Amino acid sequence: MNTNFNPQKIMRKIKIDFNCKDLDRKMQSARKYFNTGFSADFEFDLTRLNLIDASKVALQLSAELMHKNTKSKINCLLKDIETFEIIKPRKLKNTFLSVTLNENKVRDIYHKNIQIKTGSGT
Repeated sequence: MNTNFNPQKIMRKIKIDFNCKDLDRKMQSARKYFNTGFSADFEFDLTRLNLIDASKVALQLSAELMHKNTKSKINCLLKDIETFEIIKPRKLKNTFLSVTLNENKVRDIYHKNIQIKTGSGT
């Protein structure tokens, strides 16, 4: 039996799909996970939100997570480059931004000064 088990060292991946109908409820769900004390990688699918709602969710939850748990990270999936251009200048240290480039699910992923393309463009 391992007595050195520390549940706070377990990294969880939590995905939350946001939509306009229950935006406040989904944000409350994310905040509940922030308060558990566990480190987690969060993926927020914001592709069904408009520019203002997507920016609000990304900026607010990123700031709240940084305040509660500096080890956790967020990946925000965005639907367009315009939303990306609004969020990127805020330089969120715990947040990756991904933008869908076309129907074939190619994404540009941005974090700090790094740009990575993933998926296939065929």
